[in-house]
Amino acid sequence: MGIEVSIDIPASPQEVWDYAADLARNVEWMADAKSITFTSATTEGVGTTFDCVTKLGPLQTTDRIEVTEWDAPHTLGISHRGAVQGSGRFTLTPSEEGTRFTWTEDLTLPWYFGSRLGQQPASMVLERVWKRNLRALRARILERQQGPTGHEPGPLLGMGRDSEVRAYGPHIIRVSLRGRDLVHEAEAMRHVRAHGYPAPQVISVPDEHSVVMERLSGPTMLDELAAKPWLLTRHVKGLARLHRLLGDVPAPSGWAKVSRGSSVVHLDLQPDNVKLTSDGPIVIDWSNAATGSSEFDAASTYVRLRTAAPDNHAAARAVINAFRTRFARAFLKEFGSDEIQANLRAAADLRLLDRNLHPNEREAVFALARGELD
Repeated sequence: MGIEVSIDIPASPQEVWDYAADLARNVEWMADAKSITFTSATTEGVGTTFDCVTKLGPLQTTDRIEVTEWDAPHTLGISHRGAVQGSGRFTLTPSEEGTRFTWTEDLTLPWYFGSRLGQQPASMVLERVWKRNLRALRARILERQQGPTGHEPGPLLGMGRDSEVRAYGPHIIRVSLRGRDLVHEAEAMRHVRAHGYPAPQVISVPDEHSVVMERLSGPTMLDELAAKPWLLTRHVKGLARLHRLLGDVPAPSGWAKVSRGSSVVHLDLQPDNVKLTSDGPIVIDWSNAATGSSEFDAASTYVRLRTAAPDNHAAARAVINAFRTRFARAFLKEFGSDEIQANLRAAADLRLLDRNLHPNEREAVFALARGELD
């Protein structure tokens, strides 16, 4: 069963893409999409998977979807692998009015839609629903154009335990989901950059719960390690160097003090918070910045590397933990075992104050502090 619907939208392809390719927001303009739950670690790009609860009249199904094409801002392709089988594609092409948005689907519907003859009425219904969806999409784009700032948060780029990062025009915006004050994080980035340390440029602070920053291109150190594990030694040396460089940056007066020393400490300076850009490594996520010593900061990183609980199935956890342990032990040797061991217990105690710790992580931190972690 093939369906194709199109609409002209008075906006650039990039502007339309920024909204339509934010998969979590599809429920805002697709009347038949009731909820979306991501089943992959990523929320954009090829390989992203999610479950979409779809309802047409009294019929409801869970559509299991995988992104198979991602050519921004031109093409987004998906495959349907649940009760609904087939493929779909969004195509964005420049037009006189701005963008021609075309939605095509080639589907095999579940048995309860009947035979091929029975699926023809379903095809007509879907076509009407999707035409209505495209009108809703155009309306949402027009609403966004009338926003007071000229930009509205766009596609979701990443999520933490209490914040999310979204596209924001040519930049990104980090927003606290729990009302946490992000002014300190912005201050920390501006401070270390002023001392020549590689951190994102702060564009603006719209309010105390959000900060707009430059958008960095490139994988994280963790992503590159996963794809190229033979680069472990290089990245261990790079991470140790970033710790030492930060130890040369004096902390402003008034910052919370977590250990002896007077330099800036990051407290989460590990591979997932280092972006590898064409200009070199850039350290992100400065929410925990405080005053202390680089030795204490390195010990905090070692604690996180040894005890973090990855959110994967059992087989994947075993592989990730083995690789993480290897990296952690190499980092311990590269930075200095004596310096890290001297600060290990205090770093572990600070880690245990985090209320978001998974029970398995909490037990691992206890075991590491007592010298009982394998």
